[in-house]
Amino acid sequence: MAAETVLILSSQQQLLERLLHLSRLEQGLVLLSGPPGAGKRTLAGLLVQQAGLPAAATLDARQLTSQAAFRDALLSDWFSDAIFDPDDHLLESVTRLLPAAPGRRLLVVENGQWLTDPQLQELAELCLGLPEAQRPFVLLLGSPAWAGGVRSLLRNQPDLPVLELEVPELSEEDKRQLCTHLGVTASDQPATLRYPGDLVATSEPSMRTPTYRQWLEQKPVKILLTGLILLGLLLLVSLLLDREPPQPEVAQPFQAESLPEAPAQPLTLTPEGSGAPLSAAEPSAERLAGEWPAQPLPEEPRVTTQVVESPDDSSKERVVIEDEVVSQLLQRKSGEALAAARVPADATSAAQPAPAATPASSLSQKPAGHYTLQLMASKDRQALQQLASRHTLQPAWVYARQLNGQPWFVLIFGDFASAEQARRAIDLLPAELRAAKPWPKPFGQVQKEASP
Repeated sequence: MAAETVLILSSQQQLLERLLHLSRLEQGLVLLSGPPGAGKRTLAGLLVQQAGLPAAATLDARQLTSQAAFRDALLSDWFSDAIFDPDDHLLESVTRLLPAAPGRRLLVVENGQWLTDPQLQELAELCLGLPEAQRPFVLLLGSPAWAGGVRSLLRNQPDLPVLELEVPELSEEDKRQLCTHLGVTASDQPATLRYPGDLVATSEPSMRTPTYRQWLEQKPVKILLTGLILLGLLLLVSLLLDREPPQPEVAQPFQAESLPEAPAQPLTLTPEGSGAPLSAAEPSAERLAGEWPAQPLPEEPRVTTQVVESPDDSSKERVVIEDEVVSQLLQRKSGEALAAARVPADATSAAQPAPAATPASSLSQKPAGHYTLQLMASKDRQALQQLASRHTLQPAWVYARQLNGQPWFVLIFGDFASAEQARRAIDLLPAELRAAKPWPKPFGQVQKEASP
């Protein structure tokens, strides 16, 4: 940031002077809010250069995956080559290390919306626990909606003033200076130009040649790519020439099956142990006395037709069903009906699973860059679940977390691609939920709080 020529606009110059003035006072915690591209990071970098404080630490909250990592990163910047335990409380470590390196310190935290509630509470306790002359100047960068949530979280500590400064929109004079600095005509500027990032994002593609295009313009790279393309074409042509034409498939046409021819001689049977043939019309008595193979019970009764001669209906047919088959089928049907009758009446309702709530374990699968709405926090999990059920919130989660050593439960609702979508969803909530002042919260922060 220091190597580049930074354009300080008139509106941002006034905000920078105010931040420098606050850094010389006993003000402990300042929230610098604004949308992406408003210039918050640029102002924070100028504050670090011009504040003149003996030690300055610039942290990115997205990289602070745990409370120990947060303490280690902060103390390593404030007290270089110092020995400390990241598991100790931040106030205890700073109080022990200050006598060897006295003075007031500066802390700048980018992406402040990724800070967890315990990290914010520990920063607040650090500002309150140190003497005013040694109280650090803490500057947190984030969105306006997040800043409102931080004020609500720290409202139970009236001794710590929390000041919010919002980056102002560009004036017409600022827009002209910015266009002149970037070499963009006023007619090319977007109609929705409100902050420096709105114009820088649109002008960067035309102002700078992409790296890959600069690499492709080098002569050795062009020669290498041309040779690879020619080699690939030769391989493709050789594969096509060596390929044999497919053989035609042989298929038989559909033919009608012919009936087998009648045997030339009548069928005869020869009994075992004798050479005399036995006619089919005269079966052996020994074979008739043998055991017949067991046959399974048919699923349906076998129906046969017989011609019954009678003086009245000699030309009609009568259906005869075997009695043994009918009796066995009736026994089977009666057994199945008896088994069905023994099933309890509430078996069907007991088999149906009760509707399950959204499990908290599914929070780890949510994209860390998406947002949700924190509706309420309480020490009573059942009360939060009843609240979500009463308003039919879906999807909604209740997850457990630790705050100052006490177990708490947090109710969150919805999955939104951006913080702006989450803020618009607040107006659609019932009045009871809007009264609790819900605020957008990234899933990355939720996942850090919900992790054991």
